[in-house]
Order: sequence, then C-alpha cells, then structure tokens
Amino acid sequence: MQENPRLAFLIVAVIAALFVQREFIDPHVEEAMTSEGQMVALGPLDELTVAIDEPAPDFALTSLEGETVMLSDFRGKTVVLNFWASWCPPCREEMPEFQELWEERGEHGSDDLVMIALDFLVQDTETDARNFIEGNGFTFPVLLDTPDGSVADRYRVRGLPATFFIDREGVVRGVNYGPVFGNLLPAGVAKADAGGS
Repeated sequence: MQENPRLAFLIVAVIAALFVQREFIDPHVEEAMTSEGQMVALGPLDELTVAIDEPAPDFALTSLEGETVMLSDFRGKTVVLNFWASWCPPCREEMPEFQELWEERGEHGSDDLVMIALDFLVQDTETDARNFIEGNGFTFPVLLDTPDGSVADRYRVRGLPATFFIDREGVVRGVNYGPVFGNLLPAGVAKADAGGS
C-alpha cells in the first residue's frame, strides 16, 4: 500500500492551523495571571447561570488597577455585585451609597463585606469608567467586564443598574434590577448576611 504524500501533508497542515488558531489567534479568549500566579481565562469560570438561592457564577476579570480578580476570592464575605456604566444616570446616583457601605463594612470597617462595581464595557469605555470613579473619589473595587459582556450575560443583566447580593458561601440571596435607593441596599445586604451564616 503506497502512502499519499499530499494527503499526509494536508492532514499535518490542518492540525497545525487548528493549533495556531487555538493558541494564538482566538480573539474571544483572554488570559491573565491571578495574584496566586495561576493563569485563568477572563470571563465566566463555570457553566452556572444566576438564580436566587443558587451559587453565583464565578468569573475572573481585570480591575481598574490591572489586577485579575475572581469572585470566588471573596468567599467568607458578603458581596454586593453591581453592574453599571459611567453614562447611566441611576448608576451614578447610587454610587455614593455603595461608597458609604464600603467604608462602613469593607475598606475601613469590619472587613466582612466587599462592594464590587462591574463596569459593562459593551456600552462604556475603560477611560470613562476610570474618570468617573477617580473623579468622585470612590475606592471600592471596580472590575471591567469582557468586551462582549460575557459576565453580564451569565448574570442575565438586561438593563443597568443591576445589583446582586451574595452570601459568604457564594450563594445569590437577592437581586435588584434598577437602582437600590432607600432601603433596598440595606435590605439586600441583610438578606445576604443572613443567608451565609
């Protein structure tokens, strides 16, 4: 039986092309280094979709400081996860309440809560987000969604703002679509606090 050199060459060329595409060209997969030195793909890290009383979908995203942050890094703390954009008036209006909560329980307080503002880059720019956050002196963590909005999609965010209250075990205990003015923020945090104890 005689080998066909053209067929062998074609098979090798196709395998090489697939390898190159997967390793070097695929525009949908960005990787980054975590603080522990592990490489992770930016975006959703599991197949979960958001649901009340179910584990929150984990993700890895880049912060405004250029660090890679995973939601699961905050296990053991109540998490307020807010999807926002700098152009969104209700998002802008609720930010001072988030800063107050962050100072009270996160940054300078009991350190049992983290406030995460997740910028929806599909409709915003990193520069605009940075200017708004720095211009207002907000100090809570700000993460940048992937360019295609993959984390917002996993959380079924259809409008801004959207806020998720996650307990210490990583379970979603409440969600608010729209701004969290008045008692909505403390009520959501209290539900998440109670759920993780």
